[in-house]
Amino acid sequence: MKYFIIFLLFLSIAAVCCAEDITISADADRQEVTLNEQVTLTITVSGNISNIPQPNIPGLKGFTAYSSGRSQNLSIINGQVSSSVSFTYILVPNNTGEYSLGPFSIDYKGKTYSAGPINIKVLPRSAQQQPQSQGFQMPPSESGEQGGAQPERGKKLFIEAYVDKLRAYVNEQITLTFAVYQAVDLFDNPVYNPPSTTGFWAEDMPPQKKYYKVINGTRYLVTEIKTALFATGPGEFTIGAARLEAAVEDIDRFISKSPFDIFDQDPFSMFKRGKPIILQTDPIEVEIMPLPEQNKPADFKGDVGEFDISMSVDKNTVEENQPVNLRIKIKGKGNIKTISSPSAPEIQDAKFYESGSSENISKDNYVVQGEKIYEKMIIPKKEGILAIGPVEYTYFDPVLKDYKQKRIDPVVISVTKSKEEPAEKTTFVPAAAKEEIQLFKKDIAYIKISPARFNSRSNFLYRNKIFLLINILPLFILAGLYLYGLYMDRLKTDIGYARSLRAKGAASKRLKGAKKLMNKNMVKEFYTEIHRAVIEYIADKLNIPHPSITKDVLEGRLKEIGITGDIIDGVKMLFDDCDMARFAPLDSKAYLTGFASANFTKEDMCRTLKQADAVITRLERYI
Repeated sequence: MKYFIIFLLFLSIAAVCCAEDITISADADRQEVTLNEQVTLTITVSGNISNIPQPNIPGLKGFTAYSSGRSQNLSIINGQVSSSVSFTYILVPNNTGEYSLGPFSIDYKGKTYSAGPINIKVLPRSAQQQPQSQGFQMPPSESGEQGGAQPERGKKLFIEAYVDKLRAYVNEQITLTFAVYQAVDLFDNPVYNPPSTTGFWAEDMPPQKKYYKVINGTRYLVTEIKTALFATGPGEFTIGAARLEAAVEDIDRFISKSPFDIFDQDPFSMFKRGKPIILQTDPIEVEIMPLPEQNKPADFKGDVGEFDISMSVDKNTVEENQPVNLRIKIKGKGNIKTISSPSAPEIQDAKFYESGSSENISKDNYVVQGEKIYEKMIIPKKEGILAIGPVEYTYFDPVLKDYKQKRIDPVVISVTKSKEEPAEKTTFVPAAAKEEIQLFKKDIAYIKISPARFNSRSNFLYRNKIFLLINILPLFILAGLYLYGLYMDRLKTDIGYARSLRAKGAASKRLKGAKKLMNKNMVKEFYTEIHRAVIEYIADKLNIPHPSITKDVLEGRLKEIGITGDIIDGVKMLFDDCDMARFAPLDSKAYLTGFASANFTKEDMCRTLKQADAVITRLERYI
């Protein structure tokens, strides 16, 4: 009995030693930030389990969260597996105040492990900071200096937006400049989201202007994007916030405290992605003044700028009833597309026909300018001297703050008599003279063997199906062209619709690429391509940025649109398989040869490929 008790005691001690020990911690790099700064949230989960689940992130009130990826350390000592995974998120504050984030938790085998909450205070922008700029400051170890109050000091990446004037007249050009100051390498191309310009006619002003500028000892590459705005009416208008989405170098992700953790990381991952940064400018208030009523001409049509006008004809001598092309050209600086047509006086002995208009716009020195040509066709009805004009054109000059009127002298055309003889009049033969008409020759009338065919008088043309089809077919073609035009316009303006439309094709292309990697036995690259195919498909379908997708965000968004639980579990299971394959350690043989661990066979990859295709096919029915 004594030995039996000792045996049970040893079993209990072994069970305690083998029990899973899971810990979770949450940490923020700062507890007090301003509206133009960001918070890096790191959630670390560690324990002697091989498959660490994704942490549960509650609603982060007052912040917009973007996933910055994960890093993993995996070690095996005496048969015990110990894993440590760090999940990183970038938090962008939306409003001032004090916020409590968390608690953050994970669920594993029916148990819940939690950490936090974390208290963060968001302060307004400092009075010394520029109101239209926001920047990203590297850590002191990387930037080499402490962050200052000015956005330029200690900032390796910041933006600003400004206009050349805060007061302008209706239809007067306002130049909006969005500038990016860059002193750090960026991954890929940053994404510029232009501001909302409700109440303005907007014209892009290429090309982008690039130059170097030294600020407080730091040399920046400055990129300027300019937009011309023309207000459509008077009042107070707001130019919305412009946003820049970029990814900068994040060396801390690849530097671990343990020198052996390098074997658990992808050596090429630092070239694939960086730390996501979201920068945003403040809105700009603009006052638009109405055009003055004093000295306003009666023929003024709303043109604003600095213009000149000319008129010409293609010939100065023409026969009667022959056309003459009249060209009226308006040239200068201003919104060329909205220039109105000057009115030409009507001439009694001529007919006028509109032939359309053409535009030639240039944006030299970032000023909208060019010319607009109106063409008219004139047909003189009587010989003589034809004077076209004078033509008057009125516009408002915002520099002089007054109306100006340009007058063109008449153009004289000499109309000559037509050389063509008039058409012969029809001669009617009197009834008395019919007897004098003699018949000299007559065609042979052939004998018809078959009886003539007569159509019923009730068989009218509009009842003929072929006739109806020929007349209705152009309507269907016109409707089809109209719908196709709406479809193309929507692709250009609705980014979410365009992303959703191409999501399936992009995912299929990535799956084909993954199949080629499978045939080459490139395990990690295969699972990376599978993970990107599914996660980018869901992001395109839901119109959300790729880096902001986490398991919890994904599960919440899929539940919102009515996706069933089994489909969501299939997606999460697929992501778990991909994470396990991508972050699994390499055995010695695999490390020397460059291939992944032999634990993932070609049959496993084939099964994962079919599972990914099935997940995308099922999601296609609901999203």
